[in-house]
Amino acid sequence: MREKNNKFSKRFSKREKIIFYCLVVVIMLLSIPAIVNPMRRPAPLIRLHVLWNTPIGMNMEEVIEIIENNERWGSPIINRDSGFVHPSPWVHGASGTLIVGEQSIQIRHIYSIPLFLDRTVRILWGFDENGKLIEVYVESWFVS
Repeated sequence: MREKNNKFSKRFSKREKIIFYCLVVVIMLLSIPAIVNPMRRPAPLIRLHVLWNTPIGMNMEEVIEIIENNERWGSPIINRDSGFVHPSPWVHGASGTLIVGEQSIQIRHIYSIPLFLDRTVRILWGFDENGKLIEVYVESWFVS
């Protein structure tokens, strides 16, 4: 067993080992944003995070302020004339459409980290006629 270690030690110089360990550390540091950014998680967990920050019943203006203050979420698209079309066929069937709310906000953002797949996240908030939040829909997918 001692001989195997010696063969391994002789195979790589001390300089090569240092370079390898430095690369490992750099890769780990680059992956930290992917680990700590809640928008890089699966859609149901992102929805929980969004609902924690913008609970059902919150005023539309408060939601806009929270979105604009959160740089990770991107710029909102605000529609005060109609709700959002629910994109899931499980909710409204393949042939129909379901409009959620009377007003809506949408954000769509691509989260990019070197050496990883990019993740696109789209969040839709639906509000009633009084501007109160009634639904949040989140979808996310990987972009290569």
